[in-house]
This record gives sequence, structure tokens and C-alpha cells, in this order.
Amino acid sequence: MFPSPAHVLVVDDSPLMRRMVRDLLESEPGFRIVGEAENGREAIQKAKQLQPDLVVLDLGMPVMNGLEAASSIKRAVSDVRIILFTLYGDADVERAARSLRIDAVVSKENLDRVVETARRLVGSGPG
Repeated sequence: MFPSPAHVLVVDDSPLMRRMVRDLLESEPGFRIVGEAENGREAIQKAKQLQPDLVVLDLGMPVMNGLEAASSIKRAVSDVRIILFTLYGDADVERAARSLRIDAVVSKENLDRVVETARRLVGSGPG
């Protein structure tokens, strides 16, 4: 079981998208944003440093994409859960995500699914 609040790292190359995800999760009980990163390489460094329970990870980023970063994060942080957050979800992305042990793929078009998926993955319920 994860601690409450669950510690979350938000990774996206868009400052606006990072802010939207941060605001969404911080408005919910049971989540605490412990860091942000703007590319995959930075995400790996922050994940090693912060040891989050959950990483909300963008697929399409410069320097290193979310799939590449997820593989390293899973090796570096025991029991971390990863939500791949993307505009480009399709069967190929889903297959690649499963092969890398990414826990969920959520479309950026449906921000509310981030919270419900995060709750399911880390068991952070209200109260």
C-alpha cells in the first residue's frame, strides 16, 4: 500500500500541461506533487531523487520520450506506478506501454481520467 498522500512526479514538455495536471491532482485529497520535469532525461533524474509513488509521464517530449524514460524509471524506482499521458494513444502505443510495464495509458483529451486512474493505481481514496 502507498502512503497517503501519494507522492506524484508530473512530466510534460508543456509548462501549461504540467500546471493543469498539477492543479487537478492537488485539488484532490490523497495526492501531493513532489516534483515536475520537462523531458524524459530530467524525469529519470527526478524519479531517482524523489522516489515518487506515481509518475504522470508525457509520451511525446524532446530529449527522451516517455516510453524511453519509463523503462529507466521502472528500473530505478521500486514499486513506482506510471501513467503514460498522451495525445497519440493507439494500439501500438498501448502494446509498447504494456511491454515496458507502464501501468496505464490516458488520453490528454480526458483529463478527469488521470485522477480516477491515479486513485486506482496508488489506492489513494478520499479521506
